Amino acid sequence: MYPLRSFLILLLFFFGLSFIGEFIVGPLMGDDVPLWKIAAVSLITALSSIIPLQKRGLKPGDVFKYFKRTYVAPKANMHQLIPHIRKAFSDRDFHFKWDENKERLRISRKANWQSFGEVLYLQKEEGRLKLFIRPKYYLDVFDQGQAHESLLNVEQIINKEAA
Repeated sequence: MYPLRSFLILLLFFFGLSFIGEFIVGPLMGDDVPLWKIAAVSLITALSSIIPLQKRGLKPGDVFKYFKRTYVAPKANMHQLIPHIRKAFSDRDFHFKWDENKERLRISRKANWQSFGEVLYLQKEEGRLKLFIRPKYYLDVFDQGQAHESLLNVEQIINKEAA
C-alpha cells in the first residue's frame, strides 16, 4: 500500500505543478491547454520518475526531503551520540549546532550541485529520540537521495550506539 500512496502523492504533486504552469502561466503566454492533457503529462512524468528512483533504492515518496522518525531509546545519551554523528558527517559539508537546554542537535548540509541543502534535527524527549529532516529552503523539496542517506546514517548510529 505504501508504494501506491507515495505514487499518488507524486502524481498529485506533478499535477499541481502542471496545473499551475498551464492554467496560470499558460494564458499569460497565449496558450490554452485542456485539463486532460495536463493529467496525461502528470501521469507520464510521475511514472517516468519512478524508474530512476528505484535504481537508487528509493521509493516514490522518498523524492521529498521531509522525513520524521521516532525511536524508543530510553538508554540513549545525546552526549554519547554526538561524537559518533560528527564522525559520520564531515565538517566540510555539514554545520553542527547543539542546544543544551532543549537537548537538540541541529545538523545542516551546505548547498551542493545536487541540492540546496537540508536540515536534520535530533532531539531526546521523554525516553524517545525524534529525528526530523526538512529542506534547508522551503522551496527545495526534491531530494537527490542525500536526505534519505543522512537519515539512514543517523539511524545506523542510533541503532548501534543507543541499543
